[in-house]
Amino acid sequence: MFLLKKILSRIIFPVPLCLELLWGGLVLTWIRPHRQVGKWMLISGVVLLTLLSFHPFSYLLLEPLESQYAPLVIRSPDEGKVFLQSQHVRWVVVLSGGSGVQPDFPLASQLSRPSVVRMVEGILLYRNLPGVKLLISGSPDESELMSRFALAFGVPVQDLVRESNSRDTKDQAKFIADIVKQDRLILVTDASHMPRSMALFRKQGIPAIAAPVAHMVQPNREYEWWSLFPNADSLRMAERAVYEYLGIGWALLRGQI
Repeated sequence: MFLLKKILSRIIFPVPLCLELLWGGLVLTWIRPHRQVGKWMLISGVVLLTLLSFHPFSYLLLEPLESQYAPLVIRSPDEGKVFLQSQHVRWVVVLSGGSGVQPDFPLASQLSRPSVVRMVEGILLYRNLPGVKLLISGSPDESELMSRFALAFGVPVQDLVRESNSRDTKDQAKFIADIVKQDRLILVTDASHMPRSMALFRKQGIPAIAAPVAHMVQPNREYEWWSLFPNADSLRMAERAVYEYLGIGWALLRGQI
């Protein structure tokens, strides 16, 4: 089921879907009885690819996900007033965002960009909340690399806990619940991934505080006129949104949230 879910989701990601429409349409235009269908598939592929490459459209897809949880602020800018005390939480939990073991590469290059951003935020939160433990969760390879990253940035081994049996976010919520019990925790993951993650953690009865990072949508940013041209960044935003909507839909169908 896990492999089937991964395969089906990739088939309907933005770029594969557009290519399926374009190539399918191209083939059908060579078959006389299906030429009209082929033409419509070609038109659909071109239109869809254009829209998904266009920043305003991708923004509309991703913004509802990333805006559900505000960035976590521990201290106010003025006089360092503390908003969140360490006694309120026992754990800072960082969910993995992918990795690729390449022993000849620097450690940061072996972790995906989402994993690095999540780890940096997790370590910063850990340092600002004395007495908490840093819990990292992912596959064996991911958790190993993330552990090395945390240790390299000064996290003591006694404050570092690994969960290395999970394959997806559902597993992470389940296995982390076995570790933290009913302790309150701060959950660190991408802003777009946070709605699904929080729902899965709530299902396990875990009182979590959201600490979203790696925002792709920047509401207050002043964009230059050339940002309105189709671009690969917009495609990545669209892919991220589709990935999360599919994940939420799957979790709802399976009764996981």
